[in-house]
Amino acid sequence: MRLMNFIFLCIAFLFLTGWGNWGPDVKIGLALDTVEDREPLVQKLKEAADDNRAELLVEDAKGDPAVQQSEVQGLIQQGIQVLVVVPCNPSKAAALVNAAHQAGIKVISLESLIPGSDLDYLIAFDNEKAGALQARVLIKKVPRGRYVLLGGNPMDTADLRKGQMKVLQPFIDRGDIQIVALKWDNAGKKPDGLDAILANKVDAVLASDDQTAGRAIRILGNKNLSQVAVAGLGDDLATCQRIASGAQLTTIYHPPQKLAEETAYLAAKLARKATEFDCQFVEVDNGSQKVKAVLLTPLAVDAQNLNQIQK
Repeated sequence: MRLMNFIFLCIAFLFLTGWGNWGPDVKIGLALDTVEDREPLVQKLKEAADDNRAELLVEDAKGDPAVQQSEVQGLIQQGIQVLVVVPCNPSKAAALVNAAHQAGIKVISLESLIPGSDLDYLIAFDNEKAGALQARVLIKKVPRGRYVLLGGNPMDTADLRKGQMKVLQPFIDRGDIQIVALKWDNAGKKPDGLDAILANKVDAVLASDDQTAGRAIRILGNKNLSQVAVAGLGDDLATCQRIASGAQLTTIYHPPQKLAEETAYLAAKLARKATEFDCQFVEVDNGSQKVKAVLLTPLAVDAQNLNQIQK
């Protein structure tokens, strides 16, 4: 009787947890906005999927939302059990979620929340923590001085700015830090007046991405202000070169290994109809509902740990 009870409990555990890695092989569809610059993530996802006994089917939309819609339909026809999507245009990606749901398929969005949809899960890096990390590194280097804050569209970088200001505000209140300019770059171009702003005495620049950081550094170099501490967000080659040369103080890095492992684990569990997950979920609002999200902690990179970072 004890043996039968033990066997029953084991079977029940495997059923409730979706068999874990011991279950049947499953198919996961990955619909990418573009493979370009995402090769490390794709490779890590393939490895992590294999570890979870899952086949990963990859599609590359090359930045075209219409192509992505067609590719998602193709993945569904190939018998995927879970769809992982990096949307070309998040504001138009609700149709991708609807198409998957009509086929009884759960959807995980990577990096971007899909507004106005009944998205199942989001896995992304925590932008509020990223902003706080940027600000902490800058303050350690420049605890007093004149700061310029440069950002992208406020709708896209609100959490990043929130994290920055949480760290900066006590120093601002004490008068140690002065915010001499806070500029948004809504069109993806150099903010109007950036040359004039950086021509004044500036001690630190806090940028929402490394492209903006790079533009600021070029202007600062032209004005012989190369000693200004600059923080950005990204991991391209130009950024690494600027950090190695001392032109840029820090950047915030999103390790693809962390994103891949979390994504493959959750997708494989969902494919096996699991009801329990070893994930730290929070809820985020996409405008129509609360979405379960896994927000990963990014990593601050500077000259001290640059050589230790592996994509």
